[in-house]
Amino acid sequence: MNDGKPDLPRTLFWTKIYDDWFSDLTEEGVAELEYKGCPHRCYIANHRRMLKVSDAVVFYGHDLNPEEMPEERALFQKWVYWSLEPPWHTPVALLKSLNNTINWTMTYRLDSDILDKYVTITKLTPAKQPYSTGSLEGIWKRKFKMAAWAVTSCETSGKREDYVRELRKYIDVDVYGYCGEHECSRKNETACYEMFAKYYFFYLSFENCICRDYVTEKLFKPLRHDIIPVVYGGANYSDAAPPGSYIDALSFESPMHLARHLKKVAKDFNLYKQHFNWKGKYNIEPWDYYNFCALCRKLHSEDFKKSSVVPDMHHWWNTTSYCRAWNKYTQKFEY
Repeated sequence: MNDGKPDLPRTLFWTKIYDDWFSDLTEEGVAELEYKGCPHRCYIANHRRMLKVSDAVVFYGHDLNPEEMPEERALFQKWVYWSLEPPWHTPVALLKSLNNTINWTMTYRLDSDILDKYVTITKLTPAKQPYSTGSLEGIWKRKFKMAAWAVTSCETSGKREDYVRELRKYIDVDVYGYCGEHECSRKNETACYEMFAKYYFFYLSFENCICRDYVTEKLFKPLRHDIIPVVYGGANYSDAAPPGSYIDALSFESPMHLARHLKKVAKDFNLYKQHFNWKGKYNIEPWDYYNFCALCRKLHSEDFKKSSVVPDMHHWWNTTSYCRAWNKYTQKFEY
């Protein structure tokens, strides 16, 4: 770097991310992104004195205060709206204040300018050794509980709590955590999932909202264990997860119909094992919080030189996320 514009693209994080800063920055608030397989190199910074020489300025939706937006911007800069949370985390008034201000979006939405999703699924070529059906059958025979659900947010915009309340009329669901009657320490999360996989046939991977493309670690953590996740969310799971690895609650007419299917699968090993055929054929790469390789790559690309702006952030982030919720009165998913 020099005193003027740096020799590599520089990204300034204007806001904190859930009241926290990146731990690997220097005392001056600057660092070079760790390599981690990224073919391009970039600097990151959080000291606002870097504003004038930064190629990109990133604003995290949850921590953004419209009254603290920069008062000036360089003509070459790209302002980036970043969020890994669903739309309801960002106030409408704040989004509207960003109209004709944001150049790039960086979210889990597949139509974002920069895709930043919780996990990447890749097909293994060649495939690893096939998953042992004999070993799985032994695990299946030792299971004797229906479904587990670990949850800390008791009331959600997607009304998953109402859906589970109805589901529990037909099958046993053991609820762990702050919202349930069972305990398993979050300090040793791996041990919890190992316990779930040992005793339960299914794990409820229920997102807190049903919004377009939104899927989190709630799906991918149980996939690392011998248990079938039952998903509840707005993502296209056929693209977001290995084929056959899950059961989609939204594909059933009601919680009662889902319960009937789960009972059927739990009783029949031939049906149960089909949800594990993907193992050895696909790899699950969890989200790397400090990578930002896609953003760095875009700053090196021709896209950086092109003019772009999001005219209506509220419309893009809220309206076209098509969020739904379970209506306990109509027994339907509604917008």
